[in-house]
Amino acid sequence: MKNYTLITVLGWEDRFIKGLELTLGKFSVYKIILICFEDYLDMDNMKDNIEKVKHLSIEKNIGLEYIKLKYNESIHNWNILEEYFKKKDNNYLLNITTIPRETIWTLFFFIKKHAESINYIYFKPTSYCKDWLTKNHKNPRLLFKHSGIFDLNKELVLFVIAGFDNSRLNQIIEFYEPSKIVVFYQKGRQFGNGNRNKDFSTYMKVHDKYCEIIEIDTYNVRETSEIIYNKYIEYIDLYNVIIDSQGPKISALSVYEAYMKSENKIALAYVSAKDFNSNYSQGIDLECIKGEFYL
Repeated sequence: MKNYTLITVLGWEDRFIKGLELTLGKFSVYKIILICFEDYLDMDNMKDNIEKVKHLSIEKNIGLEYIKLKYNESIHNWNILEEYFKKKDNNYLLNITTIPRETIWTLFFFIKKHAESINYIYFKPTSYCKDWLTKNHKNPRLLFKHSGIFDLNKELVLFVIAGFDNSRLNQIIEFYEPSKIVVFYQKGRQFGNGNRNKDFSTYMKVHDKYCEIIEIDTYNVRETSEIIYNKYIEYIDLYNVIIDSQGPKISALSVYEAYMKSENKIALAYVSAKDFNSNYSQGIDLECIKGEFYL
């Protein structure tokens, strides 16, 4: 059995500690790298959860290292992660459950310099908050060193994996003013998707002259990446392509796989938020999604 270095981000949701406990039960882990965003340590449960991670590492005789980042300082975070991941380790296990998409993609960029793949694990909650999830969204931005290749003679198509927050979707549409939008949304009725997707379809009618809507299963990483990449192939001759992932965190893997297959021609964008609901989600689905992601 492999001995893994587990990378995880400190979170306040129920599934953070429970997911960590389940991960340590499923994998042989010799070290935990705990990424902490210092500007969110005052949120409910965060300081308690740090202590719980410390207790678990001592109880199970697992090493514990910290990486301190600041959520709203992208270049600062990039430099810290670049320096840290100069260390070579071929056996990383990434718990993507509570990792911001920007951080997932940045980790992939550095880890792929000395590893061919990375194992991942993801835990769904049992439910999401029915109120707002995030608010006070900042202007969209392109990920550092992942801004694609743009042809000034082409128009812009925006690919978005939609989540539960239409205001976040609207933010990126209004910011980039694309000539065409391709929206990928989660199929199924879990988490109230049936009603949410009905509202979503109504919402998108305002853009119906230039919007294509595609149903996907974001929890199937390989299938979703193929759908995204094939759609990219359809548009690349006439359009520059920007992709944003606003769906489940696991969709960030499919987006990055499509980005690599495009030979870095796709631009990766994200919309960060200033405020997160302390009741963002409840519980944890014990049936995790896990696999190996090739870099």
